[in-house]
Amino acid sequence: MESNKKLMNAQEMRASNVGQQVSGKFLILDKIYRKTKDGKDMYNLRLGDSSGDIDAVVWENCRLTGTLVSGAVIGILGDMGNFAGKNQITAKIIKVLDEDPSVYLKQAENLDELKLHFEELVQSITDPYLNDLVNEIFDPAAREIFFRAPAAKRIHHNYPGGLLEHSCQVADLVIKMAASYPYLNKDLLLFGALVHDIGKTVEYKNGATPQYTTEGKLLGHIVIGSEIAGQKIALLRATGKYFPQQLEWMIKHMILSHHGSMEFGSPVIPLFPEAFVLHVADNLDAKMYIFKNKLQENSGEEEYFTNYDNFFAQQFFTYRYSGPDEPDKQ
Repeated sequence: MESNKKLMNAQEMRASNVGQQVSGKFLILDKIYRKTKDGKDMYNLRLGDSSGDIDAVVWENCRLTGTLVSGAVIGILGDMGNFAGKNQITAKIIKVLDEDPSVYLKQAENLDELKLHFEELVQSITDPYLNDLVNEIFDPAAREIFFRAPAAKRIHHNYPGGLLEHSCQVADLVIKMAASYPYLNKDLLLFGALVHDIGKTVEYKNGATPQYTTEGKLLGHIVIGSEIAGQKIALLRATGKYFPQQLEWMIKHMILSHHGSMEFGSPVIPLFPEAFVLHVADNLDAKMYIFKNKLQENSGEEEYFTNYDNFFAQQFFTYRYSGPDEPDKQ
């Protein structure tokens, strides 16, 4: 690595101009090996630090020291390019570094406060059946795993504590919705918000970066979550506690339908109000995370717009109106 090059973070790199030489230190979040049509080896990397992530492509002519594996810290020097509307690094030099990967991980903000808020939300469920079940699902061991888990591999809240952050935000949203629609069952909604993504504690491995488990790839967190709820209900009944069959159906349905449609991974669509509200709140929080992060990007070729994003099939408008009392801010 060239010591005289300014090290940039991921957010700065995303805002760099095509053709600009860039260098930085990152965690390898994901690695995909490919072989081109003419038989050449290449890797697509997703690199990250506490500011976000950036893609890189590694061709055979890259000077590589060490072995590229997910979870490794690397130093990289390359040229900024653009592929499919997204800035990415074409690597020239990569060196695998012996550094603590946790330094490069994005973390949930105010994790201790989130844990306390989670406990308050759990305790606020007054329905005896739902209260027994939520504490059975979140036993002490499960709580520790849940608090460290990511909410996704890439799209939203994809960092340690991200699942806790997302679940608490969804819970806060459904509480507000329940206040607007008094006929909704607040306890059922709150339970669904806290538990809807519990399958992600099994879907992903605990490690430096979110990686799928075999079970996660084969079943997905929606099915796993429904199975966890069913297993815990069976345990309660095995101890002699009564649990209504209709409520079991509703809980499983909320988990299975929270993505809203088969197109997005749910085997069923929401069929009662609380299931629909849970889907809306889950979708809203995920989408707001995406918009917030896109607003921080400044790599679009057009003023006020990001480049077209193939994954989301849209551009994002980045101008922010600051009100009449302040100068306009972009």
